[in-house]
Amino acid sequence: MGEIKSTLDLVMEKTRHLTLSQEEKDAQTKVEVHKRLKGLVQKYQDNLLRKDGLEKELDILKETYDMNVVRVLLDLLLSSLEPGRPFKTYLELLNENCDLNVSGLEKIFQDFKGAVKSATERRVHEIKAYLEKKRFISGAAVVPNLEADREWLSMLVDIKGRYDEILSREKGRLTAGLSSEI
Repeated sequence: MGEIKSTLDLVMEKTRHLTLSQEEKDAQTKVEVHKRLKGLVQKYQDNLLRKDGLEKELDILKETYDMNVVRVLLDLLLSSLEPGRPFKTYLELLNENCDLNVSGLEKIFQDFKGAVKSATERRVHEIKAYLEKKRFISGAAVVPNLEADREWLSMLVDIKGRYDEILSREKGRLTAGLSSEI
C-alpha cells in the first residue's frame, strides 16, 4: 500500500530543484525586516515596548540581517507620515534612531493643524450665519455637523492634498541628503 503524503511533502517534492536568486533572497529579507520593524513600531506606539526595548530589538535586527536596518526603518516611518494622522511617535523615532532633523516635518504638521482649525472655524461661522438668516435658528446650542457637510469635506480634502504635496517634497528633501550609510 502506498504512503500517504502531506501537502507539505508534495510541495517540497515538486519544488526541490528550485532555488532563489540573490536578488530574490535580498527582497525576501527586506520584506521580513520591514514586517518586523512595522511590528516593533506598532508595539512602541501602543506603549507595549519601551524605548530601551525598541533600541535593543533594533540592535538584534542589525546583527541578524546583513542589511541596513536603519534605512528600512527610515523608509517605513517616512511612508507612514500623513497629514491628519498621529505623527509624534514617528518623528521621535526618526529623530532619535535615524538621526534626522525633523523640525521641517513638525512645522508641516503644525501648519496643517492650524489650516484645518482655521477652515473649521470659518465653515462653522458660515453655517451658523446661514441658519440664522435663512432658517431663523440661532443661539449657543447650534452646533453644525461638519462631518455631514459636503462643502466642509471638500475643503478638508483640498487642505489635505495641499499638505500631502508639501510633505512629499519635505520627505524627498530629507532622503536626498542622506548618505548610503544610513
